[in-house]
Order: sequence, then C-alpha cells, then structure tokens
Amino acid sequence: MKKIAPTHSSTHHLLGEHMPSLLMLTIVASVSTAVADWAGWHFVWRHENTNENSEPNKHTATSIFLSYYLPFMPTLALILGPNKLGVYNAGFSFVATTVLFAVMAIVTGGVAASAWSVRRRQIEEKESRELIGQKDTLPDYAFQHLPWTTAMLAICSFFWFYLLLF
Repeated sequence: MKKIAPTHSSTHHLLGEHMPSLLMLTIVASVSTAVADWAGWHFVWRHENTNENSEPNKHTATSIFLSYYLPFMPTLALILGPNKLGVYNAGFSFVATTVLFAVMAIVTGGVAASAWSVRRRQIEEKESRELIGQKDTLPDYAFQHLPWTTAMLAICSFFWFYLLLF
C-alpha cells in the first residue's frame, strides 16, 4: 500500500473538506500570473520607448520563459508529485513546490514593485522632461494601464506568498 504524504495542505485539515486543493489553488495562481504578465506586456511594456510611428517591442526568450513557462512550474511539480502521477517522492515534491512558490512570490512581487517605481518616477519627473523636451518612456495610452496591471501582479504575489506560507 502506497502512503501519500501530506504536502502544503496543513490548512486543509483545519478547514475541513471544503478547502480547495493545493493543486487547484496552484493552477489558479499559475493562470492568474500568466494572465497578469500578458496584460502587463500587451497593454504597457511592449510600448516602452516607442512612439505612434514605431512598431511595439517584441518578446525576448527570457521574457517568454519568465512570463509564460515559469508560472506553471509549481503546478507541474505538484502534478508530478506523489498525489497525482507519482514521478517524484513526497520529499522532493515538497521541496520543489516550496522553492517554486518562493520564486514566484519574489519574482511577481519584484516586478510589481518595479512597475510601481516606474509609475512614480514617470509622475515625479514629468515636469523635468517637459522642460528639456524629452518624451516619456511610456506613451499615455500605455501609462494609463500601468496601475491595474501592477495591481494584478501584486495580487498574484500575495497569492504565491499565501501558498508558500500556508
């Protein structure tokens, strides 16, 4: 008889059977992060340092990895663990998900903090740029989307920290 070791679901025992599974919460966090990354790229960052006459920036291999592959690594670690496919043992699954939850919490929080910093700097330096005739790094149509895309990433970061800590 194969024993299934508990993973990050200690709160599951406290809250009863109505608590969503760790896998389901991780899938929600992964999809939410990928959607938030896509929204930030599509509405804001691809327009950085462009004007109305130029083409939007293109994705790099690194940004594709960080935005669309890395968020699903914790989900993959859980699926390959002992509670689903059994490729990994419980110890490896626990360590892998803990590390990946921490990475995702830090990366999404860092990107959100960086975006917030860009927003603050853009607002604070607006008059200075106008005096010397320098254009904003983000066009107005991209800048207006910065607060809500930043908020989405911050929410994802809190969600990853929740998964890490509970």
